[in-house]
Amino acid sequence: MAVNQYFNQTNFASEQNLLEDLVVESIQIHGQDFYYIERTEVNSDTVFNEATLSEFNTAYLVEMHIEDTDGFAGEGDFLSKFGLEVRDQLNVIVSKKRFTEATSKTIPLSGDLIYFPLVDRCFEIQFVEDEVPFYQLGKMYVFRLTTELFEYSHESFDTGVAEIDDIGTENTTFSVDLTFGTGTGEFSVGETIYQGADLANATATGEVISWNSGTNVLRVGSLTGTFSQNTNTIGATSGAEYLLGATQQITYIETTENVVDNSGGSDFSGTADSVIDFSVTNPFSESY
Repeated sequence: MAVNQYFNQTNFASEQNLLEDLVVESIQIHGQDFYYIERTEVNSDTVFNEATLSEFNTAYLVEMHIEDTDGFAGEGDFLSKFGLEVRDQLNVIVSKKRFTEATSKTIPLSGDLIYFPLVDRCFEIQFVEDEVPFYQLGKMYVFRLTTELFEYSHESFDTGVAEIDDIGTENTTFSVDLTFGTGTGEFSVGETIYQGADLANATATGEVISWNSGTNVLRVGSLTGTFSQNTNTIGATSGAEYLLGATQQITYIETTENVVDNSGGSDFSGTADSVIDFSVTNPFSESY
């Protein structure tokens, strides 16, 4: 027997719209403002099919409802063999309608981030569930995002939101080595380099960390955009200009620039000596 035509889900359009509006309103009343941040791959590993370097350049403000009322989910804070690890998780609900209106996208993607201003933290989307609640009036109205505290790993942040971009400023630990072909001039440490017609219309920029004129290797930090091959790279101050040819290398590397100053290590060592005598073989035993 066919379903009753008066209660068939194909006749629920007005009720579905009403329920969707109520869902949006309830999230706006009881939810929190979040920023949805898109991930852009800069450099990919074609063997393992993963991004080795990413950028986050766009952030969208959208309201979400936090499911966890008793605090963060997940494994929390604990000591592992790698040191202190924080594995806070956050489950949030976002309206499909409002997500599309705010971002012009149909669905959140795993690997993208959400920024929670209340705790000043970014969470990485691990999984997107789109069938919850299960087909109310024959339609689904929300996404449930399962997220985990984001672990910074050399990504660049340039979203235009100061609170988010501070993540990249405080944790800049990567640079790139550009191996040039032919060219003229000498780059200066600290100057800005760029690719493009001029600095104002540059497609990629960076700050010179070091320049080896013998090997034509330029180390650059504070990167924006993507440096392209078969393109001239120009020093904004020195006027040096070199071709980054198709056979030249672009190597992303880990550096220690803009990391927390460790110059106080000697002070720590001196303080520690007053607590434990490190001149003995085993200061915790009776026999030395």
